Amino acid sequence: MKKVRLCQLSDLADHQTKGIQVALPDGELDVIVLRLKKQIHAYLNHCPHLGVPLNWQPDVFLSLEETHFQCSTHGALFTLEEGYCIVGPCSGQSLVKLNTEIDDQGAVYLISKQ
Repeated sequence: MKKVRLCQLSDLADHQTKGIQVALPDGELDVIVLRLKKQIHAYLNHCPHLGVPLNWQPDVFLSLEETHFQCSTHGALFTLEEGYCIVGPCSGQSLVKLNTEIDDQGAVYLISKQ
């Protein structure tokens, strides 16, 4: 297993998202990081319907109400905790959830099998 540092927990306010490009040996990942209280949720920035990035502009991934991730292309809505699509053409599909870990100093890591 490999750990790749994404950010510090303190870099994100509660309910804030950030897009991070992660370099891995076999390519680059476009990652969405969301802080909900003291938890981090991370997903690939990739709509399961069209394969396009979700964000409207840099670091903006949430619906206007900030209750769901929203695809900028067709408006599909995804739950924050699971990445499950509840509205839109990809209804029933999910964003690809990534494993993360937060160390004692508040550093957030992506946990990769590579």
